[in-house]
Amino acid sequence: MKQLVEKVTRILRGAKRQNQVIGVDFSTAGVAFAHIQRPATQQPYLVNCDFIPAENGIESADLLRTRLLKLGLLGIPCNLVMSPGSYQLILGEAPKVPAEELAEALRWRIKDLVQFPIAEAIVDAFLLPEDSARGTSRMAYTVAAQRKNIEAAVAATKATGLQLKNIDIPELVLRNLAEACCDTKRGVAIVKLHQGGGSLQIIREGNLYLSRQFSLSYNAGLLDDLPGEALVLELQRSLDYFERQMRQVPPSHIYLCGENVTTDKLTPEIRNALAVTINLLDLNSGVQVAGAIPDHILSLSLCAIGAALRQDQVGQG
Repeated sequence: MKQLVEKVTRILRGAKRQNQVIGVDFSTAGVAFAHIQRPATQQPYLVNCDFIPAENGIESADLLRTRLLKLGLLGIPCNLVMSPGSYQLILGEAPKVPAEELAEALRWRIKDLVQFPIAEAIVDAFLLPEDSARGTSRMAYTVAAQRKNIEAAVAATKATGLQLKNIDIPELVLRNLAEACCDTKRGVAIVKLHQGGGSLQIIREGNLYLSRQFSLSYNAGLLDDLPGEALVLELQRSLDYFERQMRQVPPSHIYLCGENVTTDKLTPEIRNALAVTINLLDLNSGVQVAGAIPDHILSLSLCAIGAALRQDQVGQG
């Protein structure tokens, strides 16, 4: 009887763990993690989320393992986010090959564009939607990373005690956030700001149409204002390219997020500068957030949250 009870308990625990995942985002400043549960008939539930600052002499993976051990979360499936600078994202014309051959075909097209020998690259690719380049050939994004960077990321994740399920990139985890928290039928832009710059992704119906990085004089401190004029200029450049070069209808909304990007920083001058509605991204509109998680921690953990929200059947990539 005891053995039967133990077996049933293991089965139930395994079933329960199939409905949860942890997103992990390593950076030079530390490591962010987000633990998402998916109740059958409710919004995803963000149970645990934190940013653990780096410590001299201690690996961030060990710091995370210690925290996860205390929370009883070892062994849970994990989606890992590649850190900026550890990969390249390259937009180019897609060769006319079957989907399963796309990455390999693009490997040789990008060999002179990557900053390391192509023989050392692990390459993946995803197509842009068919209507993203009207009148021209279909386009695709190629993701290229040095094998040693992938191997280091896999080793770090293994050291945390988590079960690695997917490796993702920031551009696509922000897509996941948009899908969870916004109505993307008409298209939305997600703008994530950090110290010294930002990124913009335009997403429509689960698909990434445009990804762009830009520099910005933003120090990302609690009391640092957003450089409104420079930010609006970068947003306008992105929208102009989307409309004129890609011949697309502008997104219905722009949602800002990022470190210490708060309501009081979104001034009327920024809100009213463009024909598109500009608001802050509201996680609570698509995710149940545990009440004890501070807003500052959420802002530092956006990529980890987006990784944990990944659903493989949604959109491209």
